[in-house]
Amino acid sequence: MFARSFGAGIDDPEAFHLSRFDLPRQSGFGTHEHAEHQLSWVAHGQLAVEAADGSWTLPPSHAVWIPGGTPHALRATRPTQLYCLYLLPADCVVDWTATTVVAAQRARALLVDLLRPDPGPAPDVPMPVDAPARALAEAIVAQPADGRGLREWATALHVSEKTLRRAFLAETGMTFTDWRTRVRLRASLPLLADQLPVAAVAARVGYRSANGYIGAFRRHFGRTPGSYAARLTA
Repeated sequence: MFARSFGAGIDDPEAFHLSRFDLPRQSGFGTHEHAEHQLSWVAHGQLAVEAADGSWTLPPSHAVWIPGGTPHALRATRPTQLYCLYLLPADCVVDWTATTVVAAQRARALLVDLLRPDPGPAPDVPMPVDAPARALAEAIVAQPADGRGLREWATALHVSEKTLRRAFLAETGMTFTDWRTRVRLRASLPLLADQLPVAAVAARVGYRSANGYIGAFRRHFGRTPGSYAARLTA
């Protein structure tokens, strides 16, 4: 029997675990149980499934959901490629308590949903190369709450506002305003990790109101600063 695993271990509360087994005829797994929910399907072949609440023959068109803690056995009735997806009950939205056969398309849809891209932990902040724009960028990174606009920075750096605007757009792919927003969001993450109140974090990184900060954070990360901070301590 050939086995291969993908993803993080099932002891990771933020992860799922996917295993593939190439089973010769009449091979498989005797009666056993585990805490994790299991979703199994076959790419080709056929699988006999026996559980405490029933028995099934599983073709490639179907998948079987086995709730955590359910004694079950799996046996290939012909050469079979088996996939098993394991999910921790605490992190799973499916609450079926009985062994359930579903269409294979639903199993694939669940896996696709698990792999849905999630915004990274910190926004990418490319730095401009042009000397005046670079000096401005380094000053903002050092002090994200600096509220000066491009006109004021142009005066301080003895260049035109248009020069700075063009440099940011050409060398970072963003307007100065969008670039500064990313800097502020990135600077806010360690403060949230320290469990500072959202309003205090917003003020420290340059937002005039907590609502403005919450809106920008949600647009980039897909969640509020409060839910992000709560997840860090979960």
